[in-house]
Parts: sequence; C-alpha cells; structure tokens
Amino acid sequence: MDALAKKIAIAQDLIRQAYKTYGSQLAVAWTGGKDSTVMLDLIRSTFHGKVPFPVMFNDSTMEFEEIYAFIETITTQWKLRLHVVKHVPEDLKKFYQLTSFQKKELFSRQMKIHAIASALDRYHYKGFLVAIRWDEHASRSRETYLSQRTDHVRFHPILHFTEADIWSYIKSRRVPYVALYDHGYRSLGEKPFTHPAKKSQRERSGREPGKEIIMEQLRDLGYW
Repeated sequence: MDALAKKIAIAQDLIRQAYKTYGSQLAVAWTGGKDSTVMLDLIRSTFHGKVPFPVMFNDSTMEFEEIYAFIETITTQWKLRLHVVKHVPEDLKKFYQLTSFQKKELFSRQMKIHAIASALDRYHYKGFLVAIRWDEHASRSRETYLSQRTDHVRFHPILHFTEADIWSYIKSRRVPYVALYDHGYRSLGEKPFTHPAKKSQRERSGREPGKEIIMEQLRDLGYW
C-alpha cells in the first residue's frame, strides 16, 4: 500500500466512524473547492458510490460563477441531498452598507460563522465532516481528527492530506474540479476576496489577508 492509499484508508475509517456515530444527523460541509470535493468522493467510495447523508453548501451569494455551476452539475451527477444555507439577510444588508473593503472582508467571515450557526438550528446536525488540512494554515496545524464544539462535533477526514496529495487523488481518480484551479487559483473563497496564487507562495496567499491573520480567532468562534 503506497503513502496516498494509506492516507485514504485513514480518511475512510474516520468517515465510517462519523456515520456510525451520527447517521442521519451527520452532514458534509461542501464549498465546491478541491478539498471538500475530494472528501465527497472519498465518502462516495466508502459507501459504494453514494453519499448517505446531507451535503451543506453555504451560499454567501458572492461565490464564483464557476462554483455555482460546478455545485449544480455535481449535485445532479452524484445525486446529492443538497442543503443550501444562505447568509443571514440582516448580515448581508449590513455587509453592503460597509464602505471599507477591509471591513467587508472581515465581516464576510462573521457572516459565514452566523450561517453555520443557522444551519445547526435549522437542520439539527450533530456532526459535520469538514475538509480542512494540517498544511493549509498555522491555525489548522494543531487541529485534531475530532473536534468537539458546543453543540456539534467536527470530523476532519483529510486533515493529514497535503495539497500535493489532493491533486494526486484528483488526477489518479479523475475527480472533477472547478476550472479556476487551471488558471492560477489554489484556494477558493468568495469571488471579491480571492485571487490567483503563485506556486512559490503559500497555498492560501490568494485569500483575504485580514482573515488569514486572525484565522485562529475565527475558528474559535465557529469558522471552519
């Protein structure tokens, strides 16, 4: 068994554990990006081509057009039970009233945290499968496979994958991905706050710098 195959086996074991524990109260956090799409494919390979629990997409209303098209296509092709969670209307109103780009950038994170909370209230999820990785950001390097939160548990099946592992998995298994990655993007967030990143730069260097600086605080508040 090669190194990637071993990592896949670890991920699938955690996915099975999460499903055994929470069953229908488990959900997958899917952004349409490369990492969460790989996680979805791992779930499908674990359960004979099916995703047996809901898939949550947090629609900020500011995603790339390519992301919306990809979400729609894959939802149909993979027969996903998609739960679309939009940002709280009051948050969006406040966001568009802000005049500073930096303030909008930081408030967009708070909106996502509020959206996660509203999803928990609406759908009563008890467990989330979340596609974060140790090598993405310093605040995630100390994360564990199971993270107990106040009202739910987060499972991180691909925590031990690297960016290179993600692409090896995608290429070897012909997993579909958003074409933006072929145009210099390495990590995708909302369109206004995301830019291409060079190979010589950090993976998330194309994301909003303000958020990256305070990532640990945001994660303590509920951000992925």
